[in-house]
Amino acid sequence: MTIPRLQQVATITVVLLLLVILFVPLPSCSNEALVEKPAVVEREQEAQAEDRSADQTLVQKKIMVDIKGAVKRPGPYSFRLGDRVQDAIKRAEVTAEADIKQLNLAARLIDGQEVIVPTRKKAKSSKKAAPETSEQAEIPKGLLDLNAATEEQLLEVPGIGPAKAGAILQYREEKGGFATYENLGDVKGFGPKTLENLKAYLIVY
Repeated sequence: MTIPRLQQVATITVVLLLLVILFVPLPSCSNEALVEKPAVVEREQEAQAEDRSADQTLVQKKIMVDIKGAVKRPGPYSFRLGDRVQDAIKRAEVTAEADIKQLNLAARLIDGQEVIVPTRKKAKSSKKAAPETSEQAEIPKGLLDLNAATEEQLLEVPGIGPAKAGAILQYREEKGGFATYENLGDVKGFGPKTLENLKAYLIVY
């Protein structure tokens, strides 16, 4: 083969190589990402499942509330954690004399609470008729119920200041209450050591 012929073959070969480099896609180097992506999705799904399980536990927790006053069927009733005063008076059926305008129907029910439905007669004879649904259950000495303790009571617990007391009340309002004492660890500012120290003062009934 002559030199011009060799040069021609070499030129064609170079051109073909350039075409291959320019137009043929290279294998993806993101195999690692493709392998890890399902694992990330699986972890996210597990986290979501745990959140749903915790919420379901809260929903299933039962509380007892004593309903009195202007109702047809007074007495203690069982409710789900997160139910409202409106649910309570529906169960007990208010009388014609009941004045439910004095009640905060949107307030959450608390375990051991008394809901007293006032009458219109009492509302007229009193200059300052205050809702009575804020009355808290009597707390046993030595242990405070996380679902019933007031801010003042929480502030008396060693290691709980205004910020932590406010965080407990905010969690209770948003989640409907504490299903177990360990749920206190979900509140900002309460780590494992703090939970261990507070066991002598706090409990969930």
